Amino acid sequence: FAKFLKKKVIKKNDNILDVATGNGRDAFYFCKYANFVFGIDNSKIAIKFNKRKIRLKKINNLNFSNLSAEKISLFKKKNINLIYARFFLHAIKENIEDKFLLKIKKHFCKSTKVALEFRTTKDDLFKKGRKISKNERVTSHYRRFIDLEKFKRKIKKLKFKIIYKKTGKNLSKTNSENPYLCRLILVSL
Repeated sequence: FAKFLKKKVIKKNDNILDVATGNGRDAFYFCKYANFVFGIDNSKIAIKFNKRKIRLKKINNLNFSNLSAEKISLFKKKNINLIYARFFLHAIKENIEDKFLLKIKKHFCKSTKVALEFRTTKDDLFKKGRKISKNERVTSHYRRFIDLEKFKRKIKKLKFKIIYKKTGKNLSKTNSENPYLCRLILVSL
């Protein structure tokens, strides 16, 4: 997804917010092609590791902060052009997703693109693990499998427009897994 965005979406003067950056892999990739990248994550350990890597590599257009996604409004004055949230939505409860989308709508300009990649109810893991609710399962960790039609109705109601959509397997294949994913790029109307 990061490579696709680099080819089709990201411009050299863009400022990117990488939500739930984890080990920072995509943030480090984006900083080669964008003006500035901000990575946020709840994990203090991941952020500490990423900051150490910035110092070692002497990167000056990348910063990491130990923040939850609920704090994205702190970046409203950073001229963010792209909010990137890969494998984030399916890792959070729906009420947190709702707050996340509302904060984007409220605090960022209409030209800010929102790039999302998440597991859907068509993913093989949806049938595995301990069932918590209709769309929530726990295997090695919590996942909420997103009903794409319901999600599309939600973003339409919030007045987001889908400018790119791709679903299926082979989007993020590893040696052990080939999840059924959805990739969306949204803009505010």
